Amino acid sequence: MRELKIPEIKDIEKNILKISTELFLKQGYDKTTIRQIAEASGIGRGHLYYYFRKKEDILIHIFKQILDKIYDEVIENSDDKMEVLLSYALIQSVYTYTLVFNEYLLRIYLEGSNVEIIRRESQNILIDLCKKKSETSKYNISNKDIRFSVIVGYAGEWELLKRYYHDEKDFDIDSIVKTIVSTRLLLLNIVDVKEVSEIVDKAMKEAKEYEYKDIMNKLHYFEF
Repeated sequence: MRELKIPEIKDIEKNILKISTELFLKQGYDKTTIRQIAEASGIGRGHLYYYFRKKEDILIHIFKQILDKIYDEVIENSDDKMEVLLSYALIQSVYTYTLVFNEYLLRIYLEGSNVEIIRRESQNILIDLCKKKSETSKYNISNKDIRFSVIVGYAGEWELLKRYYHDEKDFDIDSIVKTIVSTRLLLLNIVDVKEVSEIVDKAMKEAKEYEYKDIMNKLHYFEF
């Protein structure tokens, strides 16, 4: 058996991610099986396991790519001098709006967050992103507070978005975004309620100016 070259490996991995995402969007994460992913990708299950050991690993990778794309989108459209807390609030706002503006993407997020390992790894991705942003902050943000901010914020986000998805009354998206982002900022323990409110209002105002169709198009083509 010939040894696969690095470019070939990357092409196969990209195709697996593309096919997996399409299946997750079409029929949901829960109803998609490893067998279906392998068959649709044109490879055997044993070959698939060379790239991803479990279905959860595929979704974790997809979540990371979505967050990276949103992060890049915010950075690309932001002033280089944007304060770190506003940047953090804006990224979270854009991320949440992106989820709710696509019913299928929101379903993947909700189903995936039911799985503990996916939930934990998604939180770790957000924690790493927050730590990266905090390095340029004028504030002394502790790693402990970053973890609390992300973990508690993620739990609240998932619960609120689940209720929104099931059309429960009084769960409008703007209130959800404001609650989620405010909670995350307050748990960093570096600014007071008044300043948090001002930052969140500004972040939400800027987030509403984004062209979400363009963001969704970038995600739709699954350019991993």
